[in-house]
Amino acid sequence: MTLALTHPAVGTDHFLEIDGLLLHLWRMGDLDLPAVVVLHGIMGHAREWDTLSSLLSTRYHVVAVDQRGHGQSAWSTDYTASRMADDLIGVVEELGLATPHVVAHSMGGMAALLAAARRPELFGHLALIDIGPDSLTPALALTLSGWIEHLGRARYPNPQAAIDEWMQDPLTRADSIRNYVVHNLVADGPGRYRWRFDAERLRHFPMEGVEARQLWEAVDAVRSPTLVVRGRHSEVLTEHGAREMLARLARAAHVVIPDGGHDLGVQQPERVAQAVMEFLSDRNPVPIIAHSFSTN
Repeated sequence: MTLALTHPAVGTDHFLEIDGLLLHLWRMGDLDLPAVVVLHGIMGHAREWDTLSSLLSTRYHVVAVDQRGHGQSAWSTDYTASRMADDLIGVVEELGLATPHVVAHSMGGMAALLAAARRPELFGHLALIDIGPDSLTPALALTLSGWIEHLGRARYPNPQAAIDEWMQDPLTRADSIRNYVVHNLVADGPGRYRWRFDAERLRHFPMEGVEARQLWEAVDAVRSPTLVVRGRHSEVLTEHGAREMLARLARAAHVVIPDGGHDLGVQQPERVAQAVMEFLSDRNPVPIIAHSFSTN
């Protein structure tokens, strides 16, 4: 199955108050279709995954969430994967979604794991995009925290300057990163732009927002069929880490995305969407053990 985006990302804005915090949602597709909740990673936003959401919306009602401190959602003093799991549960319950599937990248995948372990009856399939319990090594956590701090201080004369900064990654695609940047910048005075996310507090997430132990306990507890997606060039979810997840998840499938690293939403979103749609359409009721879906 080969997917291509042949229509623009047409959706509607929606706001929910969950436990006193206002969250922004981007909803696409027929509300009567089965639901899929999409969670972005740190420094991301709901519209970052427009390509995936648009393709999924042909078969599903897609609810893409701006997680706390990101996009158009409110900032908070509490940025932990556990609180973000509470937000996910709150969105599902408030909207009355019937066992939605969840597609979640990086930080969002951590929240999805914890939520599915905490409330297994609420969720259908999980697709975890390039994240594992051991991903936040001390070295990576320090590097990521420093990058978030840098972006928090950064100011740009125009969106193109921000695009150019992200295009230094050779795997990043110009079309995808433009969409990411345009929906992630706000004016900060005449001729100046800054990032939307709460960099000052979010920079602490890599070191303080979650423990590997919590995530491994969730992996062991999750009963949802789970797709583990890894970018072939990723240093965040290693091949060893993916294999260990597959060994411990109750029902697991696996796909490696060629020509992709960690930031798959701006590198290979169509291939991710293809893998996710094949996974969600699998009607086999028996456990899936380390099945690899083609992305060609």
